[in-house]
Amino acid sequence: MLKFSGPNWFSRPQSRKKSKPHHRPSVTFWDQQPQGQQPPAPQKTSRKKKSCLRPVEQVLQQQVSWSSGDSSQPSSSGEESIFSRQNSIRQSASSYGSSASRRPPPPRRPARRVMTETEKDEALNLQVEFEWVLHEEVHSVLKQLHAILVECAHRFPVPLYGNEGKKQDKFVLTAAPEQLKCVVTLTGDSITHADIKFKVQRQQQQTQRTTITQDYPWKIQQVQDAANHLQQAINHIDNVDSSYNFKTSDEVLHVLGNILGALQRGRTSLVLPRKKPIDELMKSRNMKALSPNLPEDLAISFYIQSHKLIFVAYQLTNFQGTMKFDSCQAECSVPWLNEVLVLFTVALQLCQQLKDKISVFSQYKDFTVGSRSASALSY
Repeated sequence: MLKFSGPNWFSRPQSRKKSKPHHRPSVTFWDQQPQGQQPPAPQKTSRKKKSCLRPVEQVLQQQVSWSSGDSSQPSSSGEESIFSRQNSIRQSASSYGSSASRRPPPPRRPARRVMTETEKDEALNLQVEFEWVLHEEVHSVLKQLHAILVECAHRFPVPLYGNEGKKQDKFVLTAAPEQLKCVVTLTGDSITHADIKFKVQRQQQQTQRTTITQDYPWKIQQVQDAANHLQQAINHIDNVDSSYNFKTSDEVLHVLGNILGALQRGRTSLVLPRKKPIDELMKSRNMKALSPNLPEDLAISFYIQSHKLIFVAYQLTNFQGTMKFDSCQAECSVPWLNEVLVLFTVALQLCQQLKDKISVFSQYKDFTVGSRSASALSY
């Protein structure tokens, strides 16, 4: 059995004597001492002296205050730490409060895009291809266009680009049930003969008859207008010398724009006819060429729409003081008109494709020139 000497440790606490504190000797490195002087012997420090951390804190306070532009020295009391919130706000106010200490931010420079070797090679290849299109493909397409338009001109029944014209076609136009019947002979752009008969609605049993003779043919202006616009398109191509080298895309676009404009006007004159008002139609020269003349409340009209020849008979009626008109229509297909419209459409598509290609190349050419200059500046 163990016996403990002295008072019971667990029964009552005993005060223990504090041992003497261990003194830490101050260390000074040998390279910090002046030459020829022995380092001093270590001295014992007392607990009553101030901690060595206090001067470091003061030095930090001085550095922070000097960097912020404050000339006042920190207090030796050290009651307020440099890391407190109030001190940070005061330092920020002193550093950014005055306009003299602020500097405007430097201007941003635009980012320069540096082209890679692959992009340079691609731009160079596109430039070579664009020049080939200007010098070779443009003339090839113009040659194809010329052949198509000459073939279209030969389909017209009027004298056009070496075509003699004066082609005659005979058509029968009827509207059931026996409301209207017309037998016409189309020679060129005129109706040289026609036998016309149609029923008048105010008197269903009455049939009106009239004729068109060769002495006074019925002129269809749409055919001549389309032929004139086609001739203009051919002339624009003939004005370009086959050995001429286009230098810019603007020259090609100007020529193609003129050709496209003439072709579009020629096709539109056949597809979308201009319908005359009834008053203008009754006073036209063609109405006076009928034999016998029609009554004042009757009128007829011939026009072309797309590939069809259309004949319309009009009858005016006075209903409670308001003039109205009723119409009866008959139509037939004209073979040469169908062929002409097909050739017009093919020529328009070919010309538009070349124009789009030149436009895309010209835009990319401008882009690559700008990129090359930017890359040269960046290098």
